[in-house]
Amino acid sequence: MFGILHMRRMNNAAMNLRGIDLNLLVVFEALIEERSVTRAAARLGMTQPAVSHALKRLRLTFGGEMLVRTAHGMEPTPEAVKLATAFRAALGQIESVLNVERGFDPARARRTFHLSVSDYVGELLLPRLCLALRRTAPDIGLTVQYVGDQPVPDVIAYEGVEIHLSVESRAATPMRSQRLLEDRFMVIMRKDHPAAALPWDLDAYLAQPHLKVTGVGSNAIDNVLAQCGRARRVMMRVPSWQGMLPVIASTDLVAAIPGRWMGTQRFAEHCVARPLPIELALTLDIAWHPRNDADSGHTWFRELIRQTVEGIGA
Repeated sequence: MFGILHMRRMNNAAMNLRGIDLNLLVVFEALIEERSVTRAAARLGMTQPAVSHALKRLRLTFGGEMLVRTAHGMEPTPEAVKLATAFRAALGQIESVLNVERGFDPARARRTFHLSVSDYVGELLLPRLCLALRRTAPDIGLTVQYVGDQPVPDVIAYEGVEIHLSVESRAATPMRSQRLLEDRFMVIMRKDHPAAALPWDLDAYLAQPHLKVTGVGSNAIDNVLAQCGRARRVMMRVPSWQGMLPVIASTDLVAAIPGRWMGTQRFAEHCVARPLPIELALTLDIAWHPRNDADSGHTWFRELIRQTVEGIGA
């Protein structure tokens, strides 16, 4: 019997949705988040009776209670939580479309951006980017995906941005791109490393035991050396930059990192750096789909990333 009643309610809700007022969904979101008619009214700039009336309309539309009174205040029902999750995503998409036409106010905007980065770029960028978002756009959300050599997911390619660190030109794609910075590799070692006080050249570099982080240009270093008939002694290979620094700071291994990152306190406190003694350019680019060119919010987000990257190791 409960299953039949539940299906009837859902069918009635589906029919009612054809004529639903979008403002009603905004009230619904505020009620679910505030869990109080009084607070929701204050947040929306409405009177309490108006919000109470909207809550009654929501009950009729969805065929049941949205919030129930408990000893701890009003609590959303499980069905209301599911609906709120779906509505939040839908309202964010609607707002992002409207922002294309009316401009973008980061202090008031409510939407989620998607970002694709390597783990190393993410480790350095994300804390700073999150801080900038909390200061200037407190209702902006961020969904991050770490990627390596696999294709960029559709949600990133079409709705978000990709930041890639590379040492060679990428294949032609339909994506727009902008250069964030150009850099060179540096070789880091612990501060009291025996090689730190010696003359530094290619022979000195190749005489050291190496830690290699797979990806992010590390294969390019070996390729350039191979063209000269040389090779480095890789004593440890790790899949990501997580945990790399403690190894370098406590052993005789050396590692190549983008030089700009050496300016961060995390590396400067524990390591010294020498130039990589081979010619190898390093670039950091941001890429996005052309469909987002006219989106003022997307433009703002890309500029925020550019300014944040400029501040790393500057």
